[in-house]
Amino acid sequence: MKYLACDLDGTLLKEDHTISEENLEAIVRFKEAGNKFIISTGRSLDSIYDLFKDYPEIEYDYIVACNGAIVLDKNKKVISNNYINSNIAEGIFNDFIDEKDICIHFEADGQHYLVESKGIECTSSSSKDISEILFDFRNRISIEDLFSEKRKYSFISVFSTNKDIEVAEKAKDLLIENYGHGLEAFRNQYFVDIAPKDCSKGNGLRKILELDNIHVDNLYAIGDSFNDVSMFNLTKNSFTFHNVEEELKSIANNYVSSVGECIKSIMK
Repeated sequence: MKYLACDLDGTLLKEDHTISEENLEAIVRFKEAGNKFIISTGRSLDSIYDLFKDYPEIEYDYIVACNGAIVLDKNKKVISNNYINSNIAEGIFNDFIDEKDICIHFEADGQHYLVESKGIECTSSSSKDISEILFDFRNRISIEDLFSEKRKYSFISVFSTNKDIEVAEKAKDLLIENYGHGLEAFRNQYFVDIAPKDCSKGNGLRKILELDNIHVDNLYAIGDSFNDVSMFNLTKNSFTFHNVEEELKSIANNYVSSVGECIKSIMK
């Protein structure tokens, strides 16, 4: 039996956040052959469930969400659940709420929120992609309400309103310098995903392998960004795409053009 851990944004999903027929059919074939499919993403649970309502044919076996902060089985049974310290979270918010080229969002208590920071106020000239991302957030939270109570934060993200990778990289470095003792920070294109300390996609997958008593050689992983490196380091069966950043490409062992191509290679 083979286990495939698959990233979502930039990997399984197209730019319009849909899944191609090629990838859909490949996943169905992979499952029909008796293998297990794992969603491994920086996304929140709420976002994952919303997405897969449109794809009932994809029967995933596990979810590694929020970069490993939350691990669930297909029945939503919690395998692992971790949180960012609320004092650290408030420090992060204070560091970025006045930055005009950065937006902040987070997940707490199963809901995700976009912070009404200066980054939102300065998005009138931002790209269509960013405007659509902001529109997707149903829940907005004011700065006043943000600091009104302590919460259990499973996930925080900051992202460049101008899709500027350099801005995201500097934000990641600042987070690690100031809070590296209490969190993990991964750049995912122009997003910076923030997870509780010692949480990563790789560590989330380890918990699943231990639970099922599966050897790591039976694990395959595909992703397109730096929050996928922990998966690549876990298994020799690592896949990324021909067009990713060269630094990331040097870490993965195999290159493909799609998830479907990856699955075809696995099932040879």
